Amino acid sequence: AIRIEFDGVYKNSEVYINGHFLGKRPFGYISFAYEIDKYLKIGKNIIAVKVDNSAQPDSRWYAGSGIYRNVWLTTTAKLAIAHWGTTVNATVVNSNAVVKVNSVVDNKTLNQQNAVLVYSVYDFKGKLVKKTSQKSFKADTAGITLSSEFTVDQPILWSVNNPKQYRLITQIIQQGKVIDTKETLFGIRYFNFDAKSGFSLNGEPLKIKGVCMHHDLGALGAAVNVRAMQRQLEILKAMGCNAIRTAHNPPAPEFLDLCDQMGFLVMDEAFDMWAKKKTSKDYHLDFPTWHKRDLEDMIKRDRNHPSIILWSIGNEIREQFDSTGIALTKELVQIVKNLDQSRPVISALTETDAKKNFIYQAGAL
Repeated sequence: AIRIEFDGVYKNSEVYINGHFLGKRPFGYISFAYEIDKYLKIGKNIIAVKVDNSAQPDSRWYAGSGIYRNVWLTTTAKLAIAHWGTTVNATVVNSNAVVKVNSVVDNKTLNQQNAVLVYSVYDFKGKLVKKTSQKSFKADTAGITLSSEFTVDQPILWSVNNPKQYRLITQIIQQGKVIDTKETLFGIRYFNFDAKSGFSLNGEPLKIKGVCMHHDLGALGAAVNVRAMQRQLEILKAMGCNAIRTAHNPPAPEFLDLCDQMGFLVMDEAFDMWAKKKTSKDYHLDFPTWHKRDLEDMIKRDRNHPSIILWSIGNEIREQFDSTGIALTKELVQIVKNLDQSRPVISALTETDAKKNFIYQAGAL
């Protein structure tokens, strides 16, 4: 199976291969992928991406235009772990960690397939700390979702001062041969928000010292530059910062990887507006049709990052000022909770009077 993956295209991208239309994604900050097997031919293939950012004013900040994040061509076996198909949740119990893994397996063959699944966990030094026994499964043509649970003894907890991660290797084995391997980094940590005592990470009180960061890199522009991102985070770390809010949209995947590696807490934010506009040509035009898909894709893509402690469904959303905010808030929170229940959901609000704030009145966060 072959797919093309886009980490972000700003905006209204339309993708074609050899003249065949693959799809459109209006939101300029979301990652997406298309399967291209059936349109490929021997020899030269042409992939064309059309971008339209002509309708202005569109954003309240510099957005960039075009393919400003990485593009990947991924080849797998016809029986393989799906795109964003691995979910890892680790719960600390006493001094051990219970790790739950969900694996979505795609079957692109035309027949039922028999295979086995094996998980191997390595620590930050590359030492094997856990390997599960082979789990036999049958995947029909619709694929299958497999769940496993195992214990990691005496885990090293991820923290802002010691951001150590584990590496999960998922293997699909068929007739004794490894046909698919997926690597997933994850962290083992626990946290809590308490109205009286504040925030704690791994049982220790921690003051969140955060900043809001737009995705552009100042004078360098919006195109992804990993070293520039790293430099920004290094400077912030030296200032005493330990938390980032992705103002006001899903960031590049590499940015979250850096936050995992460097020890930053993250509020991962989805939208700057819902159905009510902030500028005349902004995402409010696409929100009714696309918000569910876009929010789901953000959660699926990002939920394995140990740095993320909060999902934000919006920034200074105008629906906080009228009753439409109640139903929309409940819907968006439920979309998140359907995919991840390990983190609180938040929305940035400007109306401080609870009786006047309809997002607050939804009681869904």
